[in-house]
Parts: sequence; structure tokens; C-alpha cells
Amino acid sequence: MADTKLETAAAKTEPTFTVEALYSAKKYAGKRDILLAALERGKEYTMEEADKAVQDFMNHEVKETVNA
Repeated sequence: MADTKLETAAAKTEPTFTVEALYSAKKYAGKRDILLAALERGKEYTMEEADKAVQDFMNHEVKETVNA
């Protein structure tokens, strides 16, 4: 139980960023379109959460080919 409280406290100290702030970060310069598709506007994300969302989006299986 104590570990959960420590993890929660640690998560609260990590800085969070809006989608707009992440969009203008140099780190995501080549992935801006993915950020807009993968993240929900109006919500704030840590860098780790944003990285995971981008990675999950890029690894998502394509279900249907369009214009083939």
C-alpha cells in the first residue's frame, strides 16, 4: 500500500504539458501529426505518457488499406 502512495506522489511531481506545448517541442518535430491524432486536446500529459501514446499509435495495426 505504501508503494502505491509513493508512486502516486512521484507521478504528481512530474511536469505535465498540454498538447499544444508538446506540439511545439523540438522533441516531437517529426511527429506533430501523430501527437494531434494520438492525444486528447484539453488534457495534460507527462513526457512519458506522450511518448507512450505516440509509440502505441505508430505500432497500431492497420485494419484496412485505402486507395490500393
